[in-house]
Amino acid sequence: MFQHHKDNRLHWEQGPVYDISWSSDGSQLSAVGSRGYARTWRLERGGHKDGEELKALGNEIERLAWSPAAHNTNVIAGAGYDKVVQMWDQRTKNTITKLGTRGQITDICWSPSGKYFAAVGREDGIDVFDIAAGSQTPVVSAPFDDIAYLARWDASERVLFLATHQGAVEVYAWPTMEPLTTIPAHAGSCNCLGIDPCGRVLATGGADATMELWSTDDFTMTHVVDGYESPLLFADFSMDGRFIATASDDLEVRIHDSFSGDQVHRLAVESLTTALEWHPRNLALAYGSAGVGKGGVKPAVTIFLKS
Repeated sequence: MFQHHKDNRLHWEQGPVYDISWSSDGSQLSAVGSRGYARTWRLERGGHKDGEELKALGNEIERLAWSPAAHNTNVIAGAGYDKVVQMWDQRTKNTITKLGTRGQITDICWSPSGKYFAAVGREDGIDVFDIAAGSQTPVVSAPFDDIAYLARWDASERVLFLATHQGAVEVYAWPTMEPLTTIPAHAGSCNCLGIDPCGRVLATGGADATMELWSTDDFTMTHVVDGYESPLLFADFSMDGRFIATASDDLEVRIHDSFSGDQVHRLAVESLTTALEWHPRNLALAYGSAGVGKGGVKPAVTIFLKS
């Protein structure tokens, strides 16, 4: 399936990659690293250029997320050390809003419709904002007993999943935040979540070096994928829900069938993968890396796509 795909490395000088994000129409890819400003590449025509710096977001951000809403394809959110989320319109070159949160932000995400936006603090819980209503006050601001890593909505936007340090996934009804169940996913921390765009499968990855696939109908486990030699860090579904890309501390990115869990491709990488995300409209996978020391392998942003 991926035998004709090749790596395309983009211009990158911002140090180890912290985060990457595709715009909802797939025309723009953005990345942020440890140095300088985030960078955006416009990919709709003319191939992969050097990109441009997103100076408006500042030079101390760690997380990026483009809006998935069809009417907001030019809106990107950036979050950093100052506990503030800034939303920027790349077309009009204006700041839309700034959102204050309760603590240092470790993860940000949009709901599938783009109506809601969540900011997760490792030890400070979750703040959710109603972006469609234009409110700068969270509609949900909830602390948690456990350390929270990240949050994701399901495709219907009726369920919110929260990955925790203890390895469980807490499941809540949205928008009431009524607890529905606790998924006992991993023996160690649950480091990543992936949601099938069609709403059928939840993928979890943990410190126990496994990926687990769960039915979203009754939250029962359907498959366990092992063979990793280190904690799983990332899991993301392709736009059609057929494949899951995963990365761990191992020097490889794996692509699995999302229903059987079988590995369909293995992509060798030169240094630790620090971010990955499928293109929203085709089978192209963007991933970022940390690099290896001075004089070693340089950090990079790469797109794995059909040649």
